[in-house]
Amino acid sequence: MSTSQKQESMAEKYKLLFSRTRNLIVSPKSEWSSIHAEKSDLNSILGNYILPYIGVLTLLTFVGYITSHQGYDQGYDFAPALKYALADFTALFGGLYITYFITLNILPKFTVKINASDLKSLSFKICAYSSIVLYLVKMVVTLVPQASYLLALTIYTGYIVWLGTKEIGEFESKDLRVVFTIIVSALLLFIPYFISNLFIRFVGF
Repeated sequence: MSTSQKQESMAEKYKLLFSRTRNLIVSPKSEWSSIHAEKSDLNSILGNYILPYIGVLTLLTFVGYITSHQGYDQGYDFAPALKYALADFTALFGGLYITYFITLNILPKFTVKINASDLKSLSFKICAYSSIVLYLVKMVVTLVPQASYLLALTIYTGYIVWLGTKEIGEFESKDLRVVFTIIVSALLLFIPYFISNLFIRFVGF
């Protein structure tokens, strides 16, 4: 593949990423219909939509720590910056997969019929695409720590999950759909927090 083709391919990839992100925020209902209609596996979702966000967040954490902890007489301290960046990467990546594993196992218990032949792909779609809200908010807060109050916006994750469950099948009751939405949303938001704290305690800062 030539350099120009690679650049076009990369440009198209990020165009799709931004388009999906915008649609999930602005018109999530119609975007979920498109998502569920797609035949995509875990690796393609991870590579095209999740890793770019986690990679940028990891980099922002690294750069943000260095710039905010720069000493006038000591220069840059890369070691703790790298540890915090790794903590963020581990928390976000590990949190996603733990939530996916739990979702994969509890989804059949909440439904009587699932409109998908690939339960793994369906469960990963719900977890991965619903995480984008958290990633966007964390990016802003990492860039502007004073805007930490924006973390409250991550509650929008619950709405994204709720809409994502609408077309996946038939739940035993509406109440169980609500419970499922709360469980998945809480896991997406809080598991990364616990993993990050465990990582920091284990590695030591």
